[in-house]
Amino acid sequence: MGHAGDIDVLEYVELRLPQIAELDRDKTVFLISVSPIEVHGPHLPVGTDVFIAEELLSRYVLKLRENHPELAFVKLPPLYAGSDALPVPGSLSVPAPHLEGILTAYGQGLAKQGFRYLLVADNHGGPRHQMAIEASARRLWRNHNFYLIDPFGLDFRYMVQHDPDFMQRTGLQPGECGDDPDSHAGTNETSLMLACCPDKVAEDFRKVESSRPPMLHGGSAFVAGLGRFISFLGGRKLGQDLEHLANTLAWVSDPNMKPYMGNPGKAKQESGEAMLAARVDIAVELFEKALASGGKEPVHIEPMLWGVRFLRKLPE
Repeated sequence: MGHAGDIDVLEYVELRLPQIAELDRDKTVFLISVSPIEVHGPHLPVGTDVFIAEELLSRYVLKLRENHPELAFVKLPPLYAGSDALPVPGSLSVPAPHLEGILTAYGQGLAKQGFRYLLVADNHGGPRHQMAIEASARRLWRNHNFYLIDPFGLDFRYMVQHDPDFMQRTGLQPGECGDDPDSHAGTNETSLMLACCPDKVAEDFRKVESSRPPMLHGGSAFVAGLGRFISFLGGRKLGQDLEHLANTLAWVSDPNMKPYMGNPGKAKQESGEAMLAARVDIAVELFEKALASGGKEPVHIEPMLWGVRFLRKLPE
């Protein structure tokens, strides 16, 4: 049996068939953390995204149980799989169609047993990763009226585009909220790890020098220009998403790329706690929509670059 704070959570892999049969199909919420094994600079472990996601799951349960003591929570094993992991030795990336297939199969397996909810905790901003999860969620809704909800698809958009309400919730500033200049193992993710599992952060993390975004060039400059043009034509959301993609491409294609982006030395546990609290609130809000709907309405999220989601089918 797992544990989230002082709230018991059932571990699916430990249940016997009679125990599964006894679960109330309408009041059981399945939980899973999903993120790749990925290099996070010299100061954070390659399991960083899943470690943060596991902490989020625990906090989801605590918050949801406050509002819904009738719910039962069942945790699936962490899924160390994700697309668009940082392309450096040490990262292990999974093609987006594979990730989409696994999550769809898991959801179908639960739906065929009569269950209705799978709440995902995630901490990976890879574009094809997020597209794959949302594509799976929409297929499961279409075919089974089953809810797979990954709040990070929404969180990440808020982080990158400095959503005013989100920034107010966190109290964080641009450059420390997981946006493009702080996109990977910088201030935000190091702060999250200090809040989740400080023992896994290198003791000398404050000595890690800051990594700054490179200039746009070649293909990244073209993508940025395309984004600005699309925004000019009225497609502001896709245009902004493409400009984000351009910044990412410039970073990962830079021959002098550091395996992190941002300033780890500015990280603080309090900042990590603020980010976790905001993300838990958003997750609970999304799940409450699913509960209130009673299976009649979907809870769709539009992650970054959803407008070009066909890209998830391209090889990494």
